[in-house]
Amino acid sequence: MISRAILFILFAISLPIPAHALDLYVAPDGNDAWSGRLARPNKACNDGPLASLNGSRDALRKLRAAGQLKEAVRVIVASGRYTFTEPLLLGPEDSGSAQAPVSFEAAKGARPVFSGGRVIGGFERGENGLWKTRVADVAAGKWYFEQLFVNGRRATRARTPNKFWFHMLDVQEEKLDGSAGGPKSRAKSARQTVRMRAEEFAAIAKLSPQELKDVNLVVYHNWDNTRRFLDSVDPQEKTLVTTGGGMKPWNPWRRNNPFVFENFLAALDAPGEWYLARDGTLYYKPRPGENMKRTEVVAPVAEKFIVIAGDAAAGKFVEHVSFRGLTFHHGQWLTPEGGFEPMQAAAGIEAVVQVDGARHVTLEDCDIGHVGTYVVWFRKGCRECVIRHCHVHDFGAGGVRVGETGIAKNEAERTSHVTVDNNIIRHGGYIFPCAVGVWVGQSGDNQVTHNEIADLFYTGISTGWTWGYGECLAKRNKIEFNHVHHLGWGLLSDMGGIYTLGPSQGTRVANNVFHDIYAYSYGGWGLYTDEGSTGILFENNLVYDTKTGSFHQHYGRENIVRNNILANSCQHQLQATRLEEHLSFTFENNIVFWTNNSPLFASNWGKVQQVSRSNCYWSAGSKIDFAGKPLADWQKAGKDTASVVADPLFVAPRKNDFRLRPASPALKMGFKPFDPSKAGVYGDRAWVAKAKRVTYPALELPPEPPPIQISDGFERTAVGKPPGGATLRTENKGDSILVTNETAAAGKHSLKITDAPGLSAAHNPHFYYQPSFTNGVVSNSFDLRIEKASMIDFEWRDWSAGDYHTAIHLRIRDGRLQVGESTMELPADQWIHFEMTAGLGKASTGKWSLTVRVAGQQPREFKDQPFAKPQFKKLTWVGFTSNATCKTVFYLDDFNLNIKQK
Repeated sequence: MISRAILFILFAISLPIPAHALDLYVAPDGNDAWSGRLARPNKACNDGPLASLNGSRDALRKLRAAGQLKEAVRVIVASGRYTFTEPLLLGPEDSGSAQAPVSFEAAKGARPVFSGGRVIGGFERGENGLWKTRVADVAAGKWYFEQLFVNGRRATRARTPNKFWFHMLDVQEEKLDGSAGGPKSRAKSARQTVRMRAEEFAAIAKLSPQELKDVNLVVYHNWDNTRRFLDSVDPQEKTLVTTGGGMKPWNPWRRNNPFVFENFLAALDAPGEWYLARDGTLYYKPRPGENMKRTEVVAPVAEKFIVIAGDAAAGKFVEHVSFRGLTFHHGQWLTPEGGFEPMQAAAGIEAVVQVDGARHVTLEDCDIGHVGTYVVWFRKGCRECVIRHCHVHDFGAGGVRVGETGIAKNEAERTSHVTVDNNIIRHGGYIFPCAVGVWVGQSGDNQVTHNEIADLFYTGISTGWTWGYGECLAKRNKIEFNHVHHLGWGLLSDMGGIYTLGPSQGTRVANNVFHDIYAYSYGGWGLYTDEGSTGILFENNLVYDTKTGSFHQHYGRENIVRNNILANSCQHQLQATRLEEHLSFTFENNIVFWTNNSPLFASNWGKVQQVSRSNCYWSAGSKIDFAGKPLADWQKAGKDTASVVADPLFVAPRKNDFRLRPASPALKMGFKPFDPSKAGVYGDRAWVAKAKRVTYPALELPPEPPPIQISDGFERTAVGKPPGGATLRTENKGDSILVTNETAAAGKHSLKITDAPGLSAAHNPHFYYQPSFTNGVVSNSFDLRIEKASMIDFEWRDWSAGDYHTAIHLRIRDGRLQVGESTMELPADQWIHFEMTAGLGKASTGKWSLTVRVAGQQPREFKDQPFAKPQFKKLTWVGFTSNATCKTVFYLDDFNLNIKQK
């Protein structure tokens, strides 16, 4: 047999050997008119290094055109600062080959910095602790910027409030494109009117029309954010008006959505904030210790750093080009006139390093940061490309993107086989918090390995981009040994350490560590398989300190969750939502451990089609039940075979040391230990230390939204329009929830709820308010007018812990009201008045009372009714559901919901 040594030698001989390299030099004191063959200027100062990367590219093009370039090329860049306004643009003609690659690299021991920004000086002390300077090109209308970097640190564009956010009282939308649309349609153009609390409206009440033009409204809604300019404000109504695209029906702005205002001088009141006036005056409030006479202030000019522009459709690629040891800083992004419309993962935002039609393009040991967009995007038609050992930091959107949101018809334009390895990717989402650390869309056979991904407001790693079970290219992706942490920060929702979408057979998510993931409301998960996720293996992952669960499957098929440690989620540990007929997932050989008193399961975990076996469960904070049953009964029902409730005997779980002691029962059950310390970056000590050097502040939870007192007689809403302040669910199949003037209990308007046969969900149409009441006595009253066929459910719910718990539940069937065990006959086609009260928090007795008034009858009282679920603590949802399956109508008027604090 041939020995391994001989095989290795033969393999090495077969590799292409690069030809002798041509070295071109770039230096700060260079000149793009020189040859670039000398590292330093000659004595005559008529030859020497080039001055820029674009100069080196042009020099190489001339050599190629003259037939003088056949060897490998190194463009060697000396230390120093290089400024630029236009990106390095490389086309197919700039390619190297396997035998003669092209490399743009730092000189030995050098760390050259390319800045797409401009240094701003001349600051003078002003009033109220502000410093200011005049930027002539801004005054002349030649330049504007929306980011500022002071001593290498992002400054905060003046905003209010400085900490956390305001909350919408109400929002109404008027479509401007003339389309009626259905419940899932979105107007191309619409006007939104936002009603605010008086004390919050005061922040912009005194701004002049000219100042208002530059104010940004930034709205955070679930997994999205929207940026808009203001059209006008109404001091009397305490409203603002903004115009843009119609709200997404599946994720609109809603009552109590967080929002902030940016970019006006009156908001500049905190250290580290800045404001740029259109007259060219730049204001800044220094942080403690900053001396404005010695401080470096940089504003961005360039929008792109590197653009690789191959033409994959034509088979013309940029090939065998690398960048090593280079630093690129200060990238621009400007809010377009129409603002930024919501887009999951900020998928419409480009990158400062943008790569199309590339083969064997490599970024290695580079530092790229202080930008307003994504950082690197291997977009259309890329293969065998690499980003490795790069520091990607301080970005307005996300870190690294691979692939596209859609599937290219031409297979040559599809991206695959990209490696994202051993990078530090952190501190992002400053302009687009909905962006992702590493995003892989419609792309397969990629490797995302050994990365440090941290300090983002949304998801760490996202793969897939097909909602449901349609065609998806995100297969066989390898997501391994990543350290992903400190996500969410309580700003956005519906997020995860890793988030997957669509059929992804062969994808492996293994040996990662996910922790410190906290959403605004729902959805701070560790492992999150969203719509249609299929064929994914989750193995040997450590997940801990999440908000809403270590693992959640919305819906999917035949995923495997195996040999993971899932620890210490706040609200519950495991969640599965949609019920489907096929096998949704297999859950085996996992350790589920928590120290708080939260439940084990949420949603439909006990009902979904799954296989669970050989798991170890342990709670140090409460008794464990399995959907309300002890484990023995749960297993008798055919659930979770061979699993145990037992302390897994971690070494020091309170210190997040989840190594197992030798006597661990999990080991006896077949759990295979893995080493979480191997997750994250690797290599030299300085690089590993750099990843660990940052410390993150303790999570500070935002205050609860102020209680919203609701009083709506629907008089302000035009006839034929939906009500403001409520979330509606209709199917546009004959069903509707619209204001009418057909009848009213008082005034001229009421709300008409029309049900219809053939709806996909029996509980549609339905609508609800989100009051967020926690402490005090709640009073709720309204008037109803029903038909004999009306089937109505009215509830108070608490959604604060994931699954909801009900306090009040009224049922109306066949003209009868049901309250607990009691009933009451209700007249048809006549207004009926309902009044109810209950205490919350310290005022709670766990009971509620109801009074029903029918004209001509004595009031009927239902006193001291117990809450339907004793777990009810907080009123977050008040709503009506029409459960009829035929054509029927009921009306609502004078809806009032108030709380008196105690």
